[in-house]
Amino acid sequence: MFGKAKNKAGNEDITEMMPEKQKGPMDKEKKKKIRRRVILGVVAVLAVAFFARNTLMAKNTAPMVSTVAAETGDVEQILSTGGTVNSDEKRTYFAPVSVEVGEVMVSTGDTVKAGEVLLTFDEKALSEKKLEAEYKLAANAGGYTSSIYKNNQYLADLSEATVNLEVLDQQIADNENLLKEINKKIEDKKAGWSYNGAALQATILEQEKKIADEKQKMEERHAWEAEQQLDSDDEEKKEKDDAAKAQIAYDEEVLLNLQEQVQYNSYEEQNNKEVRDLQRQAKDVEDLIASYKEYKAEMKSQKESSENGVLDQGGREKLEADTALEKLTNQEKLDAIGEVENGLKADFAGVVTEMEAVAGQPPTEDGKLVTIESTEKVYVRLSVSKYDLEKIAVGQKADIDIAGKTYEGTVTKIDGMATKNESGAMVVGVDINIDNPDENIFLGVEAKVYVHMAKVEGVVTVPLEVINSDRDGDFVYVEENGTVAKKRITVGISSDSVSEVKEGLAAGENVIMANGMEFEEGTAVTAMPMQ
Repeated sequence: MFGKAKNKAGNEDITEMMPEKQKGPMDKEKKKKIRRRVILGVVAVLAVAFFARNTLMAKNTAPMVSTVAAETGDVEQILSTGGTVNSDEKRTYFAPVSVEVGEVMVSTGDTVKAGEVLLTFDEKALSEKKLEAEYKLAANAGGYTSSIYKNNQYLADLSEATVNLEVLDQQIADNENLLKEINKKIEDKKAGWSYNGAALQATILEQEKKIADEKQKMEERHAWEAEQQLDSDDEEKKEKDDAAKAQIAYDEEVLLNLQEQVQYNSYEEQNNKEVRDLQRQAKDVEDLIASYKEYKAEMKSQKESSENGVLDQGGREKLEADTALEKLTNQEKLDAIGEVENGLKADFAGVVTEMEAVAGQPPTEDGKLVTIESTEKVYVRLSVSKYDLEKIAVGQKADIDIAGKTYEGTVTKIDGMATKNESGAMVVGVDINIDNPDENIFLGVEAKVYVHMAKVEGVVTVPLEVINSDRDGDFVYVEENGTVAKKRITVGISSDSVSEVKEGLAAGENVIMANGMEFEEGTAVTAMPMQ
């Protein structure tokens, strides 16, 4: 049975009502008839709509526009892209010794667990190699001990002589310096006495001249007085004589003291106790230096005789190096054999990416056996365009879809240099670490990645398709009281369907779905809110 129904706009929409039960497939002729009916119905609806529009326009009725209300909500900006799953840890295993491979347990592409045996070695050949390394290690240690024992017999005398010679040289030098200091003190003391003696002699000469001058003056005064025939009992004359004689007597006493000091100074210069003590010290130091030099000659002779039997520096270093190298080589071989006696085991869970070992054959020339890449430390490698680069940052979280299973991820690295992709566009590499890997991880496969770049809550939002742009920026058309208004807006982050509006629009305003059409402000319209 067929009928008609009205759509939300009030226009009739032709809908084909199917019977409750349909028996068997519909034949081609019937399909053609239904198709023709649908086409005719659509044409009829268009014709009615065109007639209604012209009628409304003729009556000056405002055109209808679809509107959507600006809402308050949350917006999350997510980068949806794809990348390749890679391992962050890789290890190639080499043969510890050149022995035949026993059994190979895995092959390229196999997944392995940590501690799982990858392959084994021929037990007999491995045991022989182990015994050989142990014998070499023991022989090396014995040879070194023997060489050191012989060398130590000479080394003890050489060490003693070398140490004593260093000490003797220092002692001789110290005592020679001490002798110089003592002799300097003696010279300084004698120079002091000599200086004092010379100074006293000069003072005596000056004093003698002074006395002689005083006596001459007195004689000249007496002669003058005689010529003048002065009375010998004259009181003034007597006073002058007494004063002159007293001065001469005083100066002669001073002269006598000076002469006594000269004698004392001369005695001290020859017999001073401090000088004699210093001279005795100097003699003791001279004797000690002589004994040290004699002992030094003995030690020098001992050193020369012991050097002939002791290994020189080069020989000792060579012995040490050869012994250490031989020990290291054999110990490393023993340790490596010990690690694979029960088979070569994987250090971590992963995937076998290379297998060069062949059962029953020795390793390849370079010793490479097997390579595994970790599935415990994995990441997804992305290529990000310059448009998304400014929005992505280290530390952002991501959802990762690998073969239908979702994992959690974190942005850990953003390359510092762009490269060209296959299309020639410049892109920047980004690594997303998989935080919760498991055994279901596949290396090298394509992964879908959703990076949570930014999120805002409780903001004004509008659908992306209502936002228009021109040279002055972004704007929207809104319906206000039956007319069109143009509002400039500042947008923030956007999801795949809505955008944040930071400025220029309030929640609840009716935004026109322009669909590329341009409106003049003030144009009368009839709003048709979209559900």
